Amino acid sequence: MDKKIIEKIFTENNLGEIKSIKKIEVGFTNKVYSINDDFILKVCEDKTNEENFEKEVFFYDFFKDKIPVPKVIFYDNSKSIYNKFFIIYPKIQGDNLYAKWHLMSNNERKDIIGQLCDFLKVINNADYSKFVEKFKISNTINWKKSIESKIQKSLQELKTRKILSEEFVKKIQKFVENNKSVLDEQKISLVYWDAHFDNILVKDNKVIGILDFERTELASIDFVLDILKRMMNYPKKYMSEESEKFAKKEDYKNLLDWFQEFYPELFDFKELEKRLDLYDIESNLKGLIGWPNVIELKQQLAIIVKYDSLTF
Repeated sequence: MDKKIIEKIFTENNLGEIKSIKKIEVGFTNKVYSINDDFILKVCEDKTNEENFEKEVFFYDFFKDKIPVPKVIFYDNSKSIYNKFFIIYPKIQGDNLYAKWHLMSNNERKDIIGQLCDFLKVINNADYSKFVEKFKISNTINWKKSIESKIQKSLQELKTRKILSEEFVKKIQKFVENNKSVLDEQKISLVYWDAHFDNILVKDNKVIGILDFERTELASIDFVLDILKRMMNYPKKYMSEESEKFAKKEDYKNLLDWFQEFYPELFDFKELEKRLDLYDIESNLKGLIGWPNVIELKQQLAIIVKYDSLTF
């Protein structure tokens, strides 16, 4: 976004003079800027993501008095000032949890997880009627069908684009067919499933900010365990380059145990490991569509479905 446009927005909204603009290297879908170190400007660069961007604005307002989310002071989806959707909110003056995690003791880490679980419970227990009404979402969810449909859609695209071999696709399809019944059990609620530590802000060992609600949706509550398991197994996956140098797998080994202690309802499912395998498959397939040359995604899929061929 051009500096002159930012200056115009700030002038018209009495937000003061622009003294500094710093691009924040987070996420893949939007551009994020720190203005004067006092405000965050978030711009939706991808037109296909506009509905999710609208959802984020909705949830920031919806949860503003319940959990520590940004307080939006300006939102523009008119494209009259700039040809993209954008929001402005006061910067929450904390550090993302990845930047502090390696400095914490295990007791401090466990306490942070307890705080985060309390906030996840608020989200999961929220009345979602206004959400489904505004975004015209069915509140009758068949969770098994939802996950299976996403998997099959991704497989078809990957097969068509020859990103995965037909043999590998068949192996994945067989695994899904043999195990999808474990998803018949469902506990549907609002789920903030993007709960990796880059989206959690802390200060003095307190959670003071929760960011990025674009993909919060109606889902079975255990779906959040997918990203938590990924953080535990692949700590660098969602980190900024700056934080990667501090990543140690041993620092994340207790994540799921702590979540189970503070929020046992997330784990109260039969065949939980198979459920997490299916979530893992869905996420890895989606990842391959965007990043087809990432061999690690194919390797992770192969491990889950026990595909031992060298031909992916």
